Amino acid sequence: MQDEKEIIRLIKESYPLEPGKEFVSATGQVLKKAARQKRSRLQYKSRILTSLGITLCAILASWLFFFDGTVTVKHNLASFMTEPFSLTAEQEEPSIYIYHSHDKESFIPEISANQSSQAFDDSTNITLVGERLQQLLNEKGVNVIHEQKSVSDVLDKRKWSFDKSYLVSREQFKEALKDHKNIEMALDIHRDSRKKPETTLDVNNKGYARMMFIVSKSSSNFEENLRFAKQLNEKVEKKLPGLSTGVLVKFKDKQNEQSTYNQDLLNQSVLMNVGGVENSIEEEYRTIEVLAEVIEDIMKQASQ
Repeated sequence: MQDEKEIIRLIKESYPLEPGKEFVSATGQVLKKAARQKRSRLQYKSRILTSLGITLCAILASWLFFFDGTVTVKHNLASFMTEPFSLTAEQEEPSIYIYHSHDKESFIPEISANQSSQAFDDSTNITLVGERLQQLLNEKGVNVIHEQKSVSDVLDKRKWSFDKSYLVSREQFKEALKDHKNIEMALDIHRDSRKKPETTLDVNNKGYARMMFIVSKSSSNFEENLRFAKQLNEKVEKKLPGLSTGVLVKFKDKQNEQSTYNQDLLNQSVLMNVGGVENSIEEEYRTIEVLAEVIEDIMKQASQ
């Protein structure tokens, strides 16, 4: 029986090993096509890897920028992997409702106005103060809903007078309570019409807009709201003495039946003046930082 080497020898002797020109040409075309396809696949893979690398670098840079260093990145990655998932302040149900019955109230230093009667503006107004409070509380883990519907715009649309403002804000308040069952606290934020010496506290050459808490005695929740206003006042004064001008109780007058200021809708509801017509937004924001700390303390105390 012939072995393998013998068979190979016979094949070499029997058949010419030099391929024809047509075979060589056809084979060359096939090999070139295969080479081009392989090169294309390699280039595609290279582009994918490059894009992935750039993306990963961008993500890492973002983490380093926002979280201040690699140690924090490692800590946050570890927390993400080990801690249970929890909702952020923006995702949870709001526990505080901030609104503005007089939402266009503005500040003379911030707009082109010379007197109190002109200090109203469509954009630079008291709603910026509510927005800032919402931001600060969200950063502290306290979820807040800040009313975005303009009371003034509704009044204009309905051709209602300014004294109907609380009727409109009441509608918005009730809608918020209907949509968000966990609201525990409501703040109707205004600015005062008094002059700057009465509405400003100077501390270390910095101006703070002084606060006043107003409670309606005609509200069915008067006692609870008064207790809440006093709590806010005491804590603000403890943090920065002189920042609050106190709690003002509004009485029901037979000749001029005063509004409940919507405080009958919730037992921790208060109207508050933050600063006055001559205060600046910067002074308002300084005060709001103190108020945010106070509210955070109250929320923590309530959860214990």
